[in-house]
Amino acid sequence: MNLSLRFDDSNYWQHDDITLRLGERTWIVDSYALALDNFILPRREDAAKVRVVLQRLLEQWLAALDTLPDGDTVYLPYDFADQHTGWLRCRRSGAMIEVCAGRSHIEGWSFCPSEIGIHLRNLPGFRTDGEPVHALAEDVIKAVRASIDATSQ
Repeated sequence: MNLSLRFDDSNYWQHDDITLRLGERTWIVDSYALALDNFILPRREDAAKVRVVLQRLLEQWLAALDTLPDGDTVYLPYDFADQHTGWLRCRRSGAMIEVCAGRSHIEGWSFCPSEIGIHLRNLPGFRTDGEPVHALAEDVIKAVRASIDATSQ
């Protein structure tokens, strides 16, 4: 499963420093909202904080995927822009998960990356951005774990 969310701290001050890969597609987004997160390390805005918040975000992804019942859907945010957010819609069907990237009109500043629970199961205005990718649930979970491991190094 080609799925990853990675932070490039060598590009931190240049913006466009988080890369989402899903299947053959790539999206480049900004980490600024992660640096502004109010729940983790308040009053700090640096690359080290972005890593901590990104790890917490990915841990929430993992928890949501680990407990995703057959037939249900979760939404996992990756882009926290001022006027919209980017999400992965994950639908479980037996041993498989369909993952599709998309956007919502929910503003990125309206909730913290370290506390995404409010929109996990109910995301208004989701619009797909490309074709979905289908993979075994265990492979999707392994890919998220690999992103967590890469973030903590």
